Amino acid sequence: MRRQIAIIVAALAVLGAIPLASAAGDLAYVHSERIRMEYDGARDIDNQLQASVNDWKAEAREMESGIRGLMTELENQQLMLSNEALVEKQQAIQERQLAYESFLNEVWGMGGLTARREAELWQPVIERINVIIQKIGSEGEYDMIFDAATGSIVYAAPGTDLTQQVIDALNGGAE
Repeated sequence: MRRQIAIIVAALAVLGAIPLASAAGDLAYVHSERIRMEYDGARDIDNQLQASVNDWKAEAREMESGIRGLMTELENQQLMLSNEALVEKQQAIQERQLAYESFLNEVWGMGGLTARREAELWQPVIERINVIIQKIGSEGEYDMIFDAATGSIVYAAPGTDLTQQVIDALNGGAE
């Protein structure tokens, strides 16, 4: 990662976007996944999330049980039902199956209740982490702090954004 940063800094210096002498600042990193794993309050958050997941699992099992009950009922009564009654029972089963699949997707699908609940539980901690990183960054006089888990910048000192200089150089400004 540091090599990639050095290459980018060197390329920007060649473009004239930044002087090479000012390119060498203090860089540091944090590992957000390790923070998450070693945070003392993580177990409480995970327990709260698991309690919600257990409730949703119980609801899913109940829905599944209801579908199996209707299917058993249909099997037992199939020979005695009129075509109309048979179609009604099959439709009822199909509707319940669709509702069950919709529920599963709503809870465990992309952006579902599980993901939203986890984000909700972690949000106050993430806000605290960001405040701590900002404080460490400014007091430690770091130019940038990266997250090793995601490769993203989590702190940048004021004045380290070179975007406009690169745009100016690309658009025919001083190179």
